Amino acid sequence: MAATAVVTPDDVITRATEGRLSKHALAGLLAPEARRRFADACGRIEQRYTSECRDMNDPCLESGCSAEGERCLQPILRAGIEYYKECGAEWAKLFADSANRDGAWKATFAHYEM
Repeated sequence: MAATAVVTPDDVITRATEGRLSKHALAGLLAPEARRRFADACGRIEQRYTSECRDMNDPCLESGCSAEGERCLQPILRAGIEYYKECGAEWAKLFADSANRDGAWKATFAHYEM
């Protein structure tokens, strides 16, 4: 009989704040009511990256910034794991409250080696 690892909320929070889980994966661990707050928090992070990129006045495209007034993917891709760490930190604030967790969050990690 194989031993089963017990995954705690702290284990998942650690992985999230290290930037090791995608925004989509993190959202799926939250209760539906908390997902919107998480999406809004990540949206603010994305908008900040876009604004910082635009402020550099060095557009990704020869024709100029492709995201006038919107979020742009390029600065987020350049940020890499830092972006995931920031979203993970916002997610951790929500997930720390058990009322914000999806009821099946543990099943997501049942076969996941921590």
